[in-house]
Amino acid sequence: MRQVPRPSVDERRREILEATCKVVIERGFANTRISDVAHELDVSSGLIHYHFESKGALFAEALRFASESDLARLASTVAEGDTAAEKLERIFQLYSPSESEPGWLLWIDSWGEAMRSRELRDISQELDLAWKHTIEKIIVEGVASGEFHCDDPNGAAWRLTALLDGLGVQLTVHEGVVSRAEMIDWVREAAAKELGLASSATAGSGSRRARRAG
Repeated sequence: MRQVPRPSVDERRREILEATCKVVIERGFANTRISDVAHELDVSSGLIHYHFESKGALFAEALRFASESDLARLASTVAEGDTAAEKLERIFQLYSPSESEPGWLLWIDSWGEAMRSRELRDISQELDLAWKHTIEKIIVEGVASGEFHCDDPNGAAWRLTALLDGLGVQLTVHEGVVSRAEMIDWVREAAAKELGLASSATAGSGSRRARRAG
């Protein structure tokens, strides 16, 4: 009988972190137990404890795992844009919640937990700052190339990410209040004003090419 090779330590940890993210999205941090993650993987709770010393450590590592995955997608998305405008449009599309990408549920729940956990707060803050810094860098790039006109790239990046966060929460939590298309259009309009563009259509000038490329 052919023996199935056991997963390596790194492979097993990744499986546990992926399963934890899935369970937290379904149940929330407050209602997720070690046994729920074990049941998702069809393994014993002891195996989870072998790799993670506590539920708090498991949650922190799962959130960091999700954060690193999001940042990898962000870097890949930005790299596919040719102009600063296209890069921003790609970010707006990526940032906006969709039914096929339930990760927003994880992040909204993590913001609440972050108020009571310094470790989760640090991870959440690192991710938020990374998105903000990426948008700021693109704005600076666009100003240098003459695409944009903006005297305060840092402030503009903060305002745009805050708008994305606020609308993303509404779209995820409150059904029917705002649509994904509306969210993206409103962010484009805000970007046009922030970046000295003639219209929101100009802000989304790379959108058709970006969507075809994606």
